[in-house]
Amino acid sequence: MEQRLPRKLAAILYADVAGYSRLTGEDEDATHRSLSEYLDLITAAIESNLGKVMHYAGDAVLAQFGAVLDALSSAVAIQNALETRNKTLTDDRKVQFRIGVNLGDVIEDRGDIYGDGVNVAARLEALAEPGGVCISDAVRTAIGNKLPFAYTFIGEQSVKNIAEPVRAYRVLEPGASPATSPGQVGTGAPASLQPLGKPSLAVKPFTNISADPEQDYFADGLTVDIMIALVKIPGLFLIEEGSPGMRTSKQMTAQDLGRQLGVRYVLKGGVRRSGDRVRVNAELVEVATGRHLWAERFDRELRDLFAIQDEITEEIVTAMDVKLVGGESSRFVRKSIENPAARECLYRGEEALYDAATLADVREAQRLYEEVIRLEPTSSLGYAVAALAHWWEVSCGWSDAPDRAEERALELSRQALSMEDTSGYPYLIMAEVHLRRREYDQALAEASHACLARPSCEGSYALKAGVLNYLGRSPEAIDLARFAVRLAPLQPPMYPAILASAYHGCGRYEDAVASAEVSIALNENNLDPYLVLAAANAALGRADEARRAVEQVLRLKPEFKVEEFAESQPYKDGKDLEALLDQLRRAGLT
Repeated sequence: MEQRLPRKLAAILYADVAGYSRLTGEDEDATHRSLSEYLDLITAAIESNLGKVMHYAGDAVLAQFGAVLDALSSAVAIQNALETRNKTLTDDRKVQFRIGVNLGDVIEDRGDIYGDGVNVAARLEALAEPGGVCISDAVRTAIGNKLPFAYTFIGEQSVKNIAEPVRAYRVLEPGASPATSPGQVGTGAPASLQPLGKPSLAVKPFTNISADPEQDYFADGLTVDIMIALVKIPGLFLIEEGSPGMRTSKQMTAQDLGRQLGVRYVLKGGVRRSGDRVRVNAELVEVATGRHLWAERFDRELRDLFAIQDEITEEIVTAMDVKLVGGESSRFVRKSIENPAARECLYRGEEALYDAATLADVREAQRLYEEVIRLEPTSSLGYAVAALAHWWEVSCGWSDAPDRAEERALELSRQALSMEDTSGYPYLIMAEVHLRRREYDQALAEASHACLARPSCEGSYALKAGVLNYLGRSPEAIDLARFAVRLAPLQPPMYPAILASAYHGCGRYEDAVASAEVSIALNENNLDPYLVLAAANAALGRADEARRAVEQVLRLKPEFKVEEFAESQPYKDGKDLEALLDQLRRAGLT
């Protein structure tokens, strides 16, 4: 065997100019002079922080450091110095760098460095905003609280030529704070998502402007269709109200909804259906000014409904300057269901499932989705939504035969995946099933697949946070749960409840209490946050508060038994479960 090349652990900084081609196209000489000046400045900042420039590649710089503190300090110093230089220039002539910082193994050869450690730094640079710094999870862990910066988790990113997803953070200046703090989850107006460097959008449910109120389900179905297409666009942050029926946002103006969700843009529209024709009016509104940046009317025969969805999605992508490779948008939309009767069943099924209050409602959704499969057997979508409906029966605790419902959900999920499913639902379901069966590696793998398939879906991140918490990896779960909350500022109560559990798993009991109380404020009939509240208060020695939480647990479930609860909790390490049970017993549960 050939001898393996020597490797070493290094902190890697990769910097590149944002919009370099445009700048050189407009004024090549001026851009090159500015770039030369800036590269000298960058080199000086790297060397003053004990780093070494390995090479320059046109407008890019690669450097390595022996310590990650030096690498990040250098990156921030570079951006601050460049910002000062750019202040004297007009916006169209500013030379702004993006910087990525990673900590990983590198191969050093012939005066340069190579390997995955360098590749990840380069991909992180692409995720940074102009003038910003993006770091990997390895850097974030190594830095801890040693530097006076704040960090915003931006999700798990699938990057080119890297097998595993990269957990990425953006670095905020001293004095700034992440968009959501532990005690403010779900309260007040959320911070704007613009610092994340991606255009942020909320969709106000399309309204039924037909005379027939029975067509409400059709407008809701089109809204869901558009959102499902948008949620899978990596260059866009789609922010959802949180309640599947979207009742709150229906009552709000576009600008009020945008301000409450902290987004820059809101898509709104109306649907008029008459016989076999449908007319859709859609508008893109800028929240800050109220300006209508784009508007379009689509008048089609009903069989063109999915073509309408594709057109609307592509127009929005263009209007928000989200750059996609030609034809790539088709990857993010559901496969067309051409049969009008199948589409009718699809939308009626969504209405039944999202408004379900009883097992009978879920069973009606299952019936309608199974009919979609019968009418359109070659589309993966029917199998995916039917799988979701069967799993809903189990997850709500309503099933009289949960094992049978679970098997049907798995069977349908596998069928959808074999047909190149693009909805992402099967990954969510399979992760839940594997966790329930204590198949931890598989659960985590499927949850990771869900996050990559649905990068703007808060449910995917909340699910993975829950899996990590049961695996004893609560610190990792916190960032994911907080990210889920940020993606759904008007979130359902389960998201802060999952965050509360993650805080509890880390021993951050004060934060656990705060998040549990937020969840309870959203829905006082949820059992899980009361259990966290009881356990965390018991751990803090607050007997009265713990006892009051126990009273609420017994109000919701008079027959509650600690032993039965223990059997339902799929903790990988029995010690974690025993610690929780001990706290619940101390709180007064038996």
